Amino acid sequence: MPYNLSRSSDRLAIDLAAGSREELVRDLIAALLDASYGGTPPAAPASAAEAVFVPIQASGNDERELLSHLAADALRAVAETDGVLLPPRWLAFDEKRVTANLPVVPGSVRPRELPFSSGRPAVTIESDLPAFRGTVSLAAGARAA
Repeated sequence: MPYNLSRSSDRLAIDLAAGSREELVRDLIAALLDASYGGTPPAAPASAAEAVFVPIQASGNDERELLSHLAADALRAVAETDGVLLPPRWLAFDEKRVTANLPVVPGSVRPRELPFSSGRPAVTIESDLPAFRGTVSLAAGARAA
């Protein structure tokens, strides 16, 4: 697994290691969905033509800010979406911006109540791309908005 989740009573930490920006963003979103739904998401809808997608996006002046904003928007989408969000099928990158469309599997599965603060997730970068290593941390508190 390209990411590692660790939980304590006061935070969730996602340790990431990636060789490209696309890999980094995909792994961050997958880790957040894993933490939100409590495991591997279900299979994608059989017909992509009938699938529903939820867009998420973020911008930032550097990788730290971009990842923090993307994590916050992904958690917002989890909280607001009926059904289960899946990792993105495609990503779009612009200078200082990323956009992802997350497929939705309809159903009654609700995300677990994750006790994250409403502030932006903290990002610690140990090394930059192309050998990215870092941690995204979410502090205890009310669910992120």
